[in-house]
Amino acid sequence: MKNDDYLKTIYDEVKSLGFVNNQYDFSVMCGRTPAWFSAIKARHLPMTADAYLTLSMNINRKANELSDRKIKKRALSLSQALLDGAQQQVRERANRIVALYMS
Repeated sequence: MKNDDYLKTIYDEVKSLGFVNNQYDFSVMCGRTPAWFSAIKARHLPMTADAYLTLSMNINRKANELSDRKIKKRALSLSQALLDGAQQQVRERANRIVALYMS
């Protein structure tokens, strides 16, 4: 899946859970300024590991406040997927750094 599609998928899922109403809310939930999401979409940039982690933690916190088991399960699953994405991004960056120093 292309980065742009993946970002839209994440945004759509967070919105469908009722955790955000718009891109500004989503940006803030990622721990960023309100215009951040629009800016990274326009520049075709990926989410940073920090944004993944912040969003994951915020979704996890909101999920634990829910009484609807179905939505809670979806939210916790998304939170875990975002955490996995952050870990993957950190691993890839670490591998690039190690490769630089080894060459």
